[in-house]
Amino acid sequence: MIKGFNIHADEMLLAFAVWLCSLPLIAFLVIPLFGLGTAGGVALGVLIILMAICWGACGWKMRHDNSEMKRNQ
Repeated sequence: MIKGFNIHADEMLLAFAVWLCSLPLIAFLVIPLFGLGTAGGVALGVLIILMAICWGACGWKMRHDNSEMKRNQ
């Protein structure tokens, strides 16, 4: 976590890395079967799903961190 900005950037970087690593798999499986346009849509859909998971994980951690800070005060 970047402490100065209270941002959990490590989850975002992990989600981005997983998305980048999934692009060749999407290319090899979807392009031959359904075409380039569909592959682009699938890649965008995977990115949106991963970002939603990341947003949920970050929100959970921030809520958990805030509740611990309130208990310690």
